Formats: sequence, structure tokens, C-alpha cells
Amino acid sequence: MAGYQGMRAWLSTMHEKLDLIAPAMMEHAGLAVLEIEVDTDQLGTFSGETPRTKSPLETAIAKAKLGLVEAGGELGLASEGSIGPDSQNPFLVSDIETVVFVDLENELVIHESHRSFEIVAAQMLVSAGSDLDAFLSSIDFPNQRLIARVLEKQELEIFKGIQTKRELQSVIEKLQELSGGNQVLLETDFRAHQSPSRRKNISVAAQKLAKRISKLCPGCNTPGFGLVRYQTGLHCESCSVLSESAVAKEILCCVKCEYSEAGKVISTSLSPEHCDWCNP
Repeated sequence: MAGYQGMRAWLSTMHEKLDLIAPAMMEHAGLAVLEIEVDTDQLGTFSGETPRTKSPLETAIAKAKLGLVEAGGELGLASEGSIGPDSQNPFLVSDIETVVFVDLENELVIHESHRSFEIVAAQMLVSAGSDLDAFLSSIDFPNQRLIARVLEKQELEIFKGIQTKRELQSVIEKLQELSGGNQVLLETDFRAHQSPSRRKNISVAAQKLAKRISKLCPGCNTPGFGLVRYQTGLHCESCSVLSESAVAKEILCCVKCEYSEAGKVISTSLSPEHCDWCNP
């Protein structure tokens, strides 16, 4: 096969992602994208009412396939985000956005991810009458919208998409009354249509995926040729000891056949500061 120029794909979303993904697909892959609204919350929610049981990639694939069942199509797109303490630096919060493309007819799944620390993520316990001004300013409210809940009363309603100070104050008073005076937890609403900083990260991931879809395998001409893994193993510049986990170069692979080739060189040697022998 030779690409997807002039074809169309269905984007599964209920959180207004079309304008984040469609432009990149048209620009780089010549792929027109149509939105299909499906209940993607059944696969998990950021607010936790429905736990996510699959990995972000598996969830995104499942979302894309849900949309294709609804639309009766062959080409699908979807995205999934994961926000929390970063795996490499747990003192920082990162947002990892994964966007997938599913081609049912050719049994292809192509995906890309973008990891960013540029994400507005905050929480605050409050009571009726609390001074909220500094907190609201720090999260760019009302552009970044809020969720309110009472942790000690899980049966109470979770209020989402709060976008005015009057609404926020009303919700706090209501939850305190219903819970018998418990404090209310305010937290950033991470749904894509409520989080401007997350929207930017989804757009970057979509750009990466669209560029990858446009790249054909030199071996079999299948779309999606790109980075799959890294070649590791570098010698220290000072002591020459081999670090087997140090990243040396990219390995580019096909999503269909066994063809692979070396990609960008990351490093040819290891700095002593990263050597376990020189800097244990």
C-alpha cells in the first residue's frame, strides 16, 4: 500500500478533539478526519468514577475501534492522556498524550506519544468562604476549568466543568451542606475540552502521528515507518566501562514487516557523570 492521501478517518471523541487532530492529518498525511461522538468515558474517566483498566495505548485503540463500529468505517483515530507524577522525575507532574491510528482492513495500528511538563495540574481543599483568588489565578481559571467533590462522601455528585466563580462558590456551599460540613476538594478538570494546556499537548502528539503516517517503510511500502526502540550500550569517556542501558541511537522499524534501520545517533559515548562506575 502507498498511504492514505484522499481517504477519510473517523475520530472517536466526546471532548472536542477534532480541531486538535484533523489539521495535522490533512497537512502531513492528506487524510480527512470526521468526528464520531461515542461514549469514550466507558473506558475510564480522569475523575475516577469509571476506572481505566487498560494501558493508555490500549485504551486509545479501544476508543478508535468503538468509533469505527458506530461509523461503519475502516480508518479510526483516538487519543488518551495520562497525567500524574512523572515516571523519571516523580517530583514533577507530566502529561503523556498518546494518539493512535487504526486501519482495520490492513490490520495496522500506528501510534505516537508526547510527554510534557507543560500541564496545569492542581488541587485545593476548601470550605465555604475560603479565599480562592490566588488558587484560581495560578491555574488560569476560567480557561482551565474545575472539578469539585467531597472525598469522604463518594456517593455525592462530582461537579465538573466549573467555569465561573459564582458557580464555584455555589457548588462548594452545596457540597458542604450535603456532606455535613466536610471540606470540598477542587481539582483541575483534565478532560480535553476543559484543559487548554492538555489541548496543546494533544496537538503536538497528533503532529507526530501524522508525520509518521506519511512515512512509508522502505521494505514493504507500508505507512507508519518510524522510531520503535533504541539501541543501547555506551562506553564511559573516562573509564571505558560499558553501560548497557545508555541510549546510543534510534532504531526505526516497520509496523507490518521485519524491516528496520538505524535512525538518529543520540550519543557515541557516555559522560562520566552518568557512569555508574565513575559516579556511583
